[in-house]
Amino acid sequence: MKKILIEGMSGNLGGVETYVHLLYTVLKEDYQVDFITVDAHIPYEEEFLAQGCKIHRVTPRYQSVKKFYAEIDAVFAQGAYDVFWFNKTTLSSIYSIKSAKKHGVKKVIVHSHQSKNMGNFLTLVMHTANRARINRLADVKAACSKEAAAWFFGENDRDVVLFPNAVDTAVYAPDMEKQRQAKKMLGLENEFVIGSVARFSPEKNHKFLIEVFAEVLKKADAHLVLCGTGQLMDSIREKVHEKNMDDKVSFLGSRNDMPVIYQALDVVVMPSLFEGLPFSLVEAQAAGIPCVVSDTVSPEANLTDIITFMSLNCDASVWAEKILSFQKYQKVSKEEQLEQKGFTLEAFARMVRQVLRQEDESYVS
Repeated sequence: MKKILIEGMSGNLGGVETYVHLLYTVLKEDYQVDFITVDAHIPYEEEFLAQGCKIHRVTPRYQSVKKFYAEIDAVFAQGAYDVFWFNKTTLSSIYSIKSAKKHGVKKVIVHSHQSKNMGNFLTLVMHTANRARINRLADVKAACSKEAAAWFFGENDRDVVLFPNAVDTAVYAPDMEKQRQAKKMLGLENEFVIGSVARFSPEKNHKFLIEVFAEVLKKADAHLVLCGTGQLMDSIREKVHEKNMDDKVSFLGSRNDMPVIYQALDVVVMPSLFEGLPFSLVEAQAAGIPCVVSDTVSPEANLTDIITFMSLNCDASVWAEKILSFQKYQKVSKEEQLEQKGFTLEAFARMVRQVLRQEDESYVS
């Protein structure tokens, strides 16, 4: 059996981690799938270990650059991997890619999952420097969107494989009984539930979301569900408290039962300052949930007829009005529309197999 090593799993469950898990489900029948990470625990770890996967933990670079390099080299030297799949939001560190090439990995796939810098100035400097090198190191260049391709590969983005952030539509399909049970589980029976599925970081614009929700509450009874973790969670809790909305906002943290949570949501709101093609928006549309998002989100997220793009220049009250227009909306499956655009699990699996075989050029943008 061939062996594949995947990098990209962090300690938090986000879009990249969800994508990697989907990738694993497609690869596990044909490959020994292992993972490399700097985190003490990763999402789906118990499942991976139970299925015989190895999880290689290396010392974080910020603790010791020397150990970081040596331990990565040891993984590739001992692992005899056929494929290395690098899934990241930045090229600030590409040593694992260099090590894979040095140790004779036959196919190195470099996959971009972001469209802009989310780190500090040093991250941007290192990313820019490494972007000039990445084209000669990658055997396959991949991205979740055209913007993400440009962020990683610059002018050399013409031969990038655009992988859809696909989902298993059967898992997310809207179901009236499941909706009732999910709301009951959260203690939100008969509530109009607004949801956000995003890490608490500046670009996700949670502050504006709280302002919007405050406007919603002026006109209707509703509840806001926030899924995710991150550096700004405490400050957002404080903002919610300042507005006396503690009993109207639930912080659910990182969840491993998102298909259930989506059943409870009536509207998903994403006022991000910038986005590529967020996995959570694909999931939400697969769940039949109307999505109200900022027009800074990639237009590639427009997969169905239930997504609305709005300007961040609009007042919070205008956003609230749009959200409230979905109070009586009945969720229906959007599987057919997602299938037409290649965002189903079956279409994704075909793409993965074609890229690994390199037998079909039709998937290259």
